[in-house]
This record gives sequence, C-alpha cells and structure tokens, in this order.
Amino acid sequence: MFSKSFVSLFLAAGLAAAQDAPEATQMSEADMEAAYHAHVEKILAGIEYKEGSAELPGGIARLELPDGYRFVDASGAKKIVVDLWGNPPGSASDVLGMVVPAGEEVAEPDSWAIVLSFEEDGYVSDEDADEIDYNELLEQLKEGSRESNKQREAEGYGTMELTGWAVAPHYDKSTKVLYWAKRFDVGDDEDALNYDVRVLGRRGVLSLNGIAGMDRVGDIEAATPAIVSMVNFNEGHRYADFNPDTDKKADYSLAGLVLGGAVAAKLAAKAGILAKLGAFLLAGKKFVAIALIGLAALGKKLFSRRSEA
Repeated sequence: MFSKSFVSLFLAAGLAAAQDAPEATQMSEADMEAAYHAHVEKILAGIEYKEGSAELPGGIARLELPDGYRFVDASGAKKIVVDLWGNPPGSASDVLGMVVPAGEEVAEPDSWAIVLSFEEDGYVSDEDADEIDYNELLEQLKEGSRESNKQREAEGYGTMELTGWAVAPHYDKSTKVLYWAKRFDVGDDEDALNYDVRVLGRRGVLSLNGIAGMDRVGDIEAATPAIVSMVNFNEGHRYADFNPDTDKKADYSLAGLVLGGAVAAKLAAKAGILAKLGAFLLAGKKFVAIALIGLAALGKKLFSRRSEA
C-alpha cells in the first residue's frame, strides 16, 4: 500500500532550503513554492517515459501500452514512490515499474498512476472465488487498520484509517483478475484511495496498484480494463501453464490476496488477524519534526489553492 504525501515533500524542500541558507526560515510563500518545484525537478530529473511495449524485470511478463499510456521503469518508479510520494524505501523494494496515463503529472497531488510489482509466492488457487464473504473481510481489515495505526503513531507515521470499500472486490474467472479498492481517511478531511488489481500467473501474482485521491476512483475504474489488457504473461508463466506435479502453490487463495497475500499467510499461524494486518498496513512517510513546521500549513494552503483553481 502506498500513499502520496506532498506536504512531506514540501517540508523536505523547505528543510533543504534552510540547510543551504539559514535565512530560509524567513522565505516568502512564493520563494518556498519555488523551492518546492526545484526539489521536485531534482527528484524527477532523468526519469524517462516509454511508450509502446515494455518488458518487465525477470522476464515474467510484458506490457503492450495502448495510446494514452506511458511506462516508467523500476528505477524511475522507485524514485517516484519513495522520494516524490514519500513512502518508506522498503515499501518499494519489489516495484517493477509504473504506468502513467498521458496528461497526468506524478508531481501533482490530484494525479493517478499504477504501480506494478510481482509476488512470486506460487500458484494462487481461485477455487474459493464463489465462497468469499467480502463484507467479513472488510471488517477484519478495518480492525487490523485500527490496530496497525497504533503502531504507526508509535513509530511516527501518519495514520491511514480504513473506512470501507471504494470498489467492492470482484473476480473475473475468464481473465483470472481480482479487483478491489480501499478507501482511507488520512486526516485533515482528506481521503486516499488504493485501487488494487491482481492478475494471477503460474508462479505468482502481478500486482497493479492504483494510487490516487478518492476523486479519481472513477477514472481508475474506467481505465482498469485497458490497463489489465496491457499485461501479457510470457509463455510458460501464464496461469494455464501451471503444473500441479512440479510447481509451487501459494499458501493463500483469493481471500488471502485481499488480506495481504504472503504477509497474511506467513504471520497467520503466529499472530492472528490483527497482527498479520499490521505489517502491511504500514505505509506513508514519517513526518520529521523540524523548526520549519509552519511550512506544513503553507504547503496545505498552496495545494488547496491549486486544487480549487
């Protein structure tokens, strides 16, 4: 799960400016906004967008991008997820790349993009597809969210309170794709969206995570069929290529994917539902207490003003 913490980025820009010039604490709003944009440009320098086709790392799958979509490779995607959006480095360790719609700028708070990763945990059985009670899963996830937020606060992270499904989970048996979206309250009257798509393969699951604000859920949902159609598992890696006599099977099924996949499976025996959810609900960036704390209010003011324009 990823978040986009642009106020944290604004604070980082202000801190960098203050380190370069102590008088930065007296900078005007315009100067601080300029420092922010300079900080963003530095982060994004060298990141390239690719159109057409793109082979994902590991040779498992490739993307065939239709017009209107661009691909950022693993290195660039990690810079965006960690340095721009403010997520812990460990959360991006398995990122394979990112799909960005044309016209969307990843440095804008109201933008959206799809982060790709692969969970090589083995073949995930879909035999439970018709038996899952997603409302029950939601209640378990909510309870886990409340418990994990205690840990987040203790470690200095902002909370992300799960409030419900933005899109209820549904599974397409023909394409072997599971969809769902979670809605989070991230404070200051803001809601965040994690739109999750899981494409089942022979040796694991390709994860496509849509990162955006709640006002973009309709855009992501409308684009999901096109995004899923981009994904092509290479020969030998397709779900239908599974060999039950030789291939590894995952320790979880479709319900486990919603609960956190391998994290849920590995921790279930030891800790129960609350603890196993806590591990993967930790996301977002730790806010650093600095003398320039007033920049946070300034950053929110600027972003609010931009969104109203």
